[in-house]
Amino acid sequence: MDQSTYNAANKARIALEHGAKTLVVVNGDKIVHHSVERGLVPLVDLATRLPEIAAGAVIGDRVVGRTAALLAASLKPRAVFGLIMTDEAIDLLNEHGILATWHETVPYLVERGGGSRYKADMAMAALNDPALALTAIGHYLTGQEA
Repeated sequence: MDQSTYNAANKARIALEHGAKTLVVVNGDKIVHHSVERGLVPLVDLATRLPEIAAGAVIGDRVVGRTAALLAASLKPRAVFGLIMTDEAIDLLNEHGILATWHETVPYLVERGGGSRYKADMAMAALNDPALALTAIGHYLTGQEA
């Protein structure tokens, strides 16, 4: 990892650890976007409204599973940092040439409150193409609300 990527990932880590931010986009030495919303909403919002700011930047997210990794990869960042990142997310990002960095790894995510595996990651298990991620996740989220 080059020094500028290391510095950007570290800035993302600090912002996520020491505040209410749940998602940050770091370009150079500046946080150019952040969110305090939970779940997939911040990444979906970023991909829908401001995808250009993530290209070549470092995306930092509190929790990165398969679904978040697919969506992040569709934005073409140089790296993705997760306070918690699944093994599958690491592999997926690396397969697409995106550096994955993390504070802690877990084998898989579970639903809030514990119990079953994270349903969004299970629903996206067969999807490997980041270009299809936003549409697939949109369909998944719409189906969940209905």
